Amino acid sequence: MKSLLLLPATVIALAYAHEVAGAAPAAAGRTFGEHDWAIDPVHSSVVFRVKHANASWFQGTFDKIEGTITLDAAKPEDGAVHLLIPVESVDTNDAKRDGHLKGSDFFSAKENPNIEFTSTKITKGGDDGYMVAGKLAMAGKEQAVTIPVVKTGAGDFFGPREGWMATFKIKRSEFGMTYGLAKDALGDEIELSIALETVKPK
Repeated sequence: MKSLLLLPATVIALAYAHEVAGAAPAAAGRTFGEHDWAIDPVHSSVVFRVKHANASWFQGTFDKIEGTITLDAAKPEDGAVHLLIPVESVDTNDAKRDGHLKGSDFFSAKENPNIEFTSTKITKGGDDGYMVAGKLAMAGKEQAVTIPVVKTGAGDFFGPREGWMATFKIKRSEFGMTYGLAKDALGDEIELSIALETVKPK
């Protein structure tokens, strides 16, 4: 009976630890300012979708994302965004397919373990939005992209938080991923939806 009485307190403690662990660690030795934010990996997500057999949209996820954002709404041009997505975290609900995606037909994860985005320019784009231009690198290739980003909200939960949403399209062939294109088994166009929750670095 005593162990049952302790269970609610244990659950609350674990939930608190889970929330705190979600805050991305600060880079060693770096000093952060008032406009710096770290991505909370526990409450952020990356979803991708591609046309399969020219019939239906298939969706998958990357289960890990980390990075930092620096943004002053009054001076967005001084801001910066850096995102890192480990290819190993790809999840399509099928282990064999996940292994194929990590191989040489797609991401070549052994040689290129991360998908990386580094901003080069940020401009205002609408009331709560920005256009973020930068370099997207994956599978050993790099392409310039411009991503529309919208602020989805702000709150306070174990400290201040801000939310952001980015939805954009790329062509996988531009990154050397041509598997399935000739027979129209897989589409070339990939739609990415990245939902970020950011917290103050510690």
